[in-house]
Amino acid sequence: MKMSLKVNTDDLKTGMILGEDICCNENLLLSKGMVLKQCYVKKLMARGIMEVAILADKTYYDDIFLNPVEKFYVETYEALTNVIERYRKEDKIEISRVFPIVENILEAVFSSQNSILSLTGFRGEGDYFQLHALDVCIYSLIAAKVMNLSYEDTVILGFGALLHDIGKTRVPDRILNKKGKLTDEEFDEVKKHSECGYQILIKCPQINSDIVRIVLQHHERCDGSGYPNNLKDRDIHLLSKIVAIADIYDALTSDRVYRKKVLPHEAAEYLLCISNTLIDPHIAKVFVNNIAIYPKGCQVLLSNNQVAFVIDSNPKMPLRPVLKIITDKFRNPLPVPYEFSLQDNSHIVITQICC
Repeated sequence: MKMSLKVNTDDLKTGMILGEDICCNENLLLSKGMVLKQCYVKKLMARGIMEVAILADKTYYDDIFLNPVEKFYVETYEALTNVIERYRKEDKIEISRVFPIVENILEAVFSSQNSILSLTGFRGEGDYFQLHALDVCIYSLIAAKVMNLSYEDTVILGFGALLHDIGKTRVPDRILNKKGKLTDEEFDEVKKHSECGYQILIKCPQINSDIVRIVLQHHERCDGSGYPNNLKDRDIHLLSKIVAIADIYDALTSDRVYRKKVLPHEAAEYLLCISNTLIDPHIAKVFVNNIAIYPKGCQVLLSNNQVAFVIDSNPKMPLRPVLKIITDKFRNPLPVPYEFSLQDNSHIVITQICC
C-alpha cells in the first residue's frame, strides 16, 4: 500500500492520484484513486476544500493527459455566455455572433467527437443554462453527423439546439432554481419558455424559420402529449425531434438543483423505453449507439470498487466499453494497469463517472 500525503489545494498538479475519497456535504465529490485533472482542482477550490490526500509517487503510466479540447469547450461556453448576457441587457439576439459558435462546435464534432463527448454533462463549474445549451448542441450535431444530414440542415440544427431554451430567460429564477418540486402553476410558467423562445427569435431579421420551429417544438412528443401545441409525430419537424432527445438525455445526465444526474447507460435505457411513444425510435437508436456512451479517457468507478479508464468503445454493446483497470479494490494504484472488457464481465457495472 502506498503512502499518502496531505497537499494544499493550491499546490495540486494534474496527474496526481487521490489518496482518499473527497466528500462535500456528505456527498462523494471525487473518489480515491482518481487521477487529478485541472477541472477537478477548480472544483475543489470552488468548494473551499483547502487540502487533500495525494499518493506520494507521481502517476507512472504515461497515457493520462488533459483532454485537448478542454480549452475549446471553455472558450465556447464563454462565447455563448456573452451572447446570452448581451441579450439580457439589450433584448436582442445577435445571430451573427451565434453562427461562429455553431461552426466551431460543428468542426469540433466532426474532428474530435470522442474528445468533445468526454466534456459534456454538467460538472457544476458554470451556469447550467449555458452548459446545457452547449451540450444539447454537441449531442444534436453528432446525431446529424451519423444521420448524414445536409450541411444546411446541420447548421440550422446547431442554431436551434444552441438557442432551444432561450425562452427560459423570461422565466423567474426563483422557479428555475427551486430545489423542491414545482407547483402546477410554477410548471405552467416553465412550459411557456418554448413559446417565449419563439417570440424572441421571430424578431431576429432573416432568421431561418426552421430554427424558430426547433425552439417552439423541442418539447412536443410523438404521441401528442407534449407542449405547447400537442403536435403528433408527423407534424413535428425532424430537427425538433433530434433536439428533443438531446434535451432529455442531457437533462438526465446533468446535476440539477432538485436531483442528481443518472449514469449514461441509465439515460440510454430511458430513451429506449420511451421510443415509439414519446420520441422518434430511429433517432433514439442513434443516440444510444453513438452518444449514450462512456467516452475514451473518462474515469469510472466500478461496482467492485476499482477505478478504471475507458480506453475503447464497444460498437456491439456501447454501454459496456473496454476499460483499463488502474487500481485494486482498495483504490490503490496498480503497478501494471490491465485491460478489462465489461462485455465479458456482466457481473461488473459502472457506478460512477468522473470525466
